[in-house]
Amino acid sequence: MEYQLLNAILHGQRLDEPLTWVYIAACVAVGIAGWKFGAVIDWYQNRGSK
Repeated sequence: MEYQLLNAILHGQRLDEPLTWVYIAACVAVGIAGWKFGAVIDWYQNRGSK
């Protein structure tokens, strides 16, 4: 990962580059996947207790 690009993204610079949007989309995808994975694990653990 290019740390200079990551730093620029965090400061709102270089938003006109396509690679910037790939990084942002990847972060959003990882966040959503983690949220959904947590929901599935929670359902799996609590399925017999109800």
